[in-house]
Amino acid sequence: MRVSVVTTMYYSEPYLEEFYRRAVAAIAPLGMEIEFVFVDDGSPDGSAALARSFLDRDERVRVVELTRNYGHHRAIMVGLQHASGDLIFLIDCDLEESPELFAEMYATLEASRRSGNPADVVYAVPQRRKGGWFERISGALFYKLFTAMSGLNVPASWMTVRLMTARYVRALLAHRERELFLGGLLWITGFRQVGITASKGHKGSTRWSLLRKLRVSLQAFTAFSDRPLWLLTYFGVMISVASASGILLLLTQCLVFGVKYYAGWVSVILAISFFGGLNIFAIALVGLYVARVFVEVKQRPCLIKDLHDNRQPGVRAPVSDLVPWAA
Repeated sequence: MRVSVVTTMYYSEPYLEEFYRRAVAAIAPLGMEIEFVFVDDGSPDGSAALARSFLDRDERVRVVELTRNYGHHRAIMVGLQHASGDLIFLIDCDLEESPELFAEMYATLEASRRSGNPADVVYAVPQRRKGGWFERISGALFYKLFTAMSGLNVPASWMTVRLMTARYVRALLAHRERELFLGGLLWITGFRQVGITASKGHKGSTRWSLLRKLRVSLQAFTAFSDRPLWLLTYFGVMISVASASGILLLLTQCLVFGVKYYAGWVSVILAISFFGGLNIFAIALVGLYVARVFVEVKQRPCLIKDLHDNRQPGVRAPVSDLVPWAA
C-alpha cells in the first residue's frame, strides 16, 4: 500500500527538515510505501530549494512549483492531483499539526473497516480553538451561520490534517471551483468521514489577517449557499406588502373618514435612507454572486512552473503535460 503525503509550502523553510523526518518516522514502521508531494505556493523564502534538495536523497519526493501564490486551498488541490497513493495524508508542514497523527488516523480508518461501516476520511478537530476570545467567538459564529445557510454540517475549527482514500480524493478533485472554500468542498463531496480530536500547536503569529478572514467568509457563503438571496427576496416581499397595507389604510382614513395627514421631513428622510440602504445592500449582495460567476466562466487555471520527480530522471514534463488543477 502506498501513502502519499501532501503538503503546501509558504514561508515553510524553517520547518521542512523536521517535518520530512517526522513524517517518515511516523509512516515507515507501518510497512507502507511513502510518496511525498511538496507544493510550493509561490513562497518567497527558500522552501522550494530545500524541498528540491530532498530529491537528491529520496526518490519518493515530488516537488510541484506554482508560478505564484494562489492561496492555501488551491495549492492543496494541486497537490492532491499529483498524489498517486492508495491513501493520501494531507497535512500542513509548519508542524502546528503533528505528523505522528498518521498512526492514530490509520488505526481509526482500519477500525471503521473492521466494523463493517468503512470510512473514507479521518479528519482532526482541535481540542481547543487557538487565539483570543474574539477569534474563538467569531470562529464559532461563522461555522454556525455557515451550517445554517449552506445545510452542510462542517465541524467548527477543522484542521487541515486528514487521511483520505484515493476514491474520495478523485471525487473531491471533480469539483472545478476557482475561488473555493475547501472546508465546504471537503464535506459536500460526501462519503463517510470520521473525526478525531488532536492538539494543534501555534507558532505565535499568523498571516490570516481580519480582512483576509472576512474575505474567505464571504467567499464561503457565496460559494455554498443561495439562501441570502431568498431571504432578501422574502424580506422585500414583506416590506412591499406592509407598505401597500399602510398606503391602503391612509387612503381609507383620508377618503372615508376625512382624516388629514401632513408629511414630516424627518419621517420622509428616514424612509428614504432606509430603503436607499436596503437597495445598496441588495445590489451589493447580488454583485457578489455575479462576481463569482465572472470568475468561474473565465476558467483561469492554477499554473505550474516546474515539476520535479525522481521517477523520471533527466526528463522534464512538457508544458502541455503539466495539466493544472481546474484547467
